[in-house]
Amino acid sequence: MAYLFKQKLNLADLAGRPIIGHRVLIHEPEGYLAALYEHYLKAHNFDIKHCPDLAALKQSIAEFKPQLLILNAQSAAGPKGGRFWDINFKKDFPELIIVTTGYNLGVQVLSKLMDAGACGHIDRRLSRPGDLVVMVNALLLRK
Repeated sequence: MAYLFKQKLNLADLAGRPIIGHRVLIHEPEGYLAALYEHYLKAHNFDIKHCPDLAALKQSIAEFKPQLLILNAQSAAGPKGGRFWDINFKKDFPELIIVTTGYNLGVQVLSKLMDAGACGHIDRRLSRPGDLVVMVNALLLRK
C-alpha cells in the first residue's frame, strides 16, 4: 500500500482539473541542462520557459512574469551580455526569486551574486538535478 502512495498516486489525477504550477524561467545556455531542469520541474507541475540568452532575459521576465528565475552563474558572471550584478534585476523585478546554478564558483563571485539578489545557489558538483526542485519548492512556499 505504501508503494501505491509513494510511487503511483498522483493527487493531480484526483482533482478533476489541471493544477497550474508556479512560473519558472530558466536561463541556461547549455541545452541539455535546461532540458534536464525542465523535465524535473514539469514533473512537479511547474510552468517553464527557457531563455538561453542573458541579454534577452529582462524581456523574457517581463513577458512570462515568472515567480522564480533559475540562472546559470557562469553565464551571469561572465563577460557575454554583461554581468548579472550590473544588470540590477532586483530593482526592476523586486518580487522575483532568483536561484543560481553553477560549477566550482569562487567565494567572491557567489558573494556578488547574493548581493545582487540571488536567494540561493546550487553547486552542480555537490548536488543532483532533483535538488533544484526541492530548493524551488522551499523558496516558493515560504512566500
